[in-house]
Amino acid sequence: MKKSFSYLKIVIISFLFIAQSFTKATAENDDKTGIKFRSLTLEQAIVAAKAENKKVFIHGFADWCHYCMYMKDSVYIDKEVGDFYNANFVCLKIDMEKEGKEINKTIKSHTFPTFLFYDSNGELIHRAAGRRYKQPFLELGREALDPRRQMRYYKNRYDSATATPAEVQFYFRMQEIAGMDAQLMIDDYLKKQSDADFTNANNWRIIYDIIKDPTLTIMQRILAHKKEFEAKYTADSINNKLINLYNSYLTGYVQRLDSVGFEAAKRQVLNTKNLDIAPKIVAYADLNKLKMKSDWDGYKVAGKKFVEQYAMDDFRRLIEVAQVYYDHFYSDKEVLAQAEQWAMKSVSIADLYKGNHLLASINVMLGNKEQALKYANHAVEVAKLYNNDYKQTMLLLDRIQTMP
Repeated sequence: MKKSFSYLKIVIISFLFIAQSFTKATAENDDKTGIKFRSLTLEQAIVAAKAENKKVFIHGFADWCHYCMYMKDSVYIDKEVGDFYNANFVCLKIDMEKEGKEINKTIKSHTFPTFLFYDSNGELIHRAAGRRYKQPFLELGREALDPRRQMRYYKNRYDSATATPAEVQFYFRMQEIAGMDAQLMIDDYLKKQSDADFTNANNWRIIYDIIKDPTLTIMQRILAHKKEFEAKYTADSINNKLINLYNSYLTGYVQRLDSVGFEAAKRQVLNTKNLDIAPKIVAYADLNKLKMKSDWDGYKVAGKKFVEQYAMDDFRRLIEVAQVYYDHFYSDKEVLAQAEQWAMKSVSIADLYKGNHLLASINVMLGNKEQALKYANHAVEVAKLYNNDYKQTMLLLDRIQTMP
């Protein structure tokens, strides 16, 4: 009898040890607050979610991803975050370049961290990407639980052609935020728009905020309607969009060290029909190539030529070139004086914080205390008006007070 009891005791202890080990293996951070990530496959997590009446949350990461570590060290350990996500989701952490490689073939994520939400039937219902602070991350979880706020809702509306124009715009924006490539889908959608609707406000937001590929076939239609867009949304807005769009395309060749491709792409841009600002776009790309190569002497010469030929009415490019002059030629008073003139011209066109802060900084270097104080104080006023961060100007004001 004693022998049987001892054997039973060993069996019970062994079972408890195995159960304890399984619990530790399937839920990290049990002795801590925060999200408890389980060591399960997606398939196992879906089974668990069905049994627990929850959904599945995946933190998709890569070893090299700084923001993934931020989420792990600063957001996931928070008690409120943990309480919410543990109550509503079976939570997993998956390296999307290793064990999650097959999942990533389906979701095609290239932005990390990527956040994936599945229902208990294994259907992807919501997703996002990039660093999130605590409150936006909690809100993301609430979106995933709300059937009318999930990406799946907008996808189904779009696929069934029942989405309103505002819902279509929001769906494309959600894909952008999630690190997805919606460029071809946008191209197809805009092609189907009638001439009467093509330049409406929803389509303009899609074009201005989300289109990133100037080789899309829809670009020819956009350029053909350029004057109409300018009349509705200002020439400055449409030109700024085109400059940034084509500049990103051209400098991509520089990043890839493809000089031959860069020159060929410039010729392509110059030959683009209805692109009336093509020479400015190409000159701007050449200027940015010098910046990317840290050829500051070359930039100094090309920058002056670019501004005088193309940017005297472009407050963005004026302040950009003036900033580079200040950053790299701060001991050259002649160059600083030139940068000051451009910065003054910029704020005369658009009285913004960045231009006023730069003017204050330049005048500090030129030894003009009164002017530096004037622009610094105005920079603070403008920052408060537009809710800008003006900590740097406050530090500059401290420095100005010590000037003779």
